[in-house]
Amino acid sequence: MLARLGTAFVLLGVIVLTVFLFSFTIEQASLLTLILGASLAALGLIMRRRYAPRIPPGEPRFQLLRRLLGRDRDRDEG
Repeated sequence: MLARLGTAFVLLGVIVLTVFLFSFTIEQASLLTLILGASLAALGLIMRRRYAPRIPPGEPRFQLLRRLLGRDRDRDEG
């Protein structure tokens, strides 16, 4: 859940940074907009990284080859 909130913060930060770039091109940029956009994006990236769901390790490599050779995983590990 917090990873999704982090994604929302990243999106908001990118939008605010885009607004800053457009306002910079017409020479009416605000430093507060830049700081707000960068901090929202950074906070979102930190939250996405910290609260990312844990993915279980994948299947072992060469599983098809082991099956073809008739070797068990239990026998190979022990």
